Amino acid sequence: MEIPENGAFHPNPAEKISADEQHQPSQTEASEPDGNDSRTDAVRLTEEGLDFINAVNNARTMADTRVDRVMELKRQLAQGTYRVMGDRIAVNMIDESLENDNVLNHIDTNV
Repeated sequence: MEIPENGAFHPNPAEKISADEQHQPSQTEASEPDGNDSRTDAVRLTEEGLDFINAVNNARTMADTRVDRVMELKRQLAQGTYRVMGDRIAVNMIDESLENDNVLNHIDTNV
């Protein structure tokens, strides 16, 4: 394998910068008199980006399980008071099926 030249890696050859351009500020860049560059980099996120970051952070801090609900179910099982609510399960199954049908109809698939 032959390496044609030394220098910084440039994944896009069209954006390749000469060695002189890499280390010298352009005439439009402001530098302090002592040669130190006082500029700082900044990033601004859109409102949508901020919402996304907040949602990710909230998801990371949420517990994976509802400990209070698990403890209540364990207590009911231990005492023998836990009862399956068949009508509630049936309603949830029907609702989920209808929701799935709506999604499939929305994306133009045959149900």
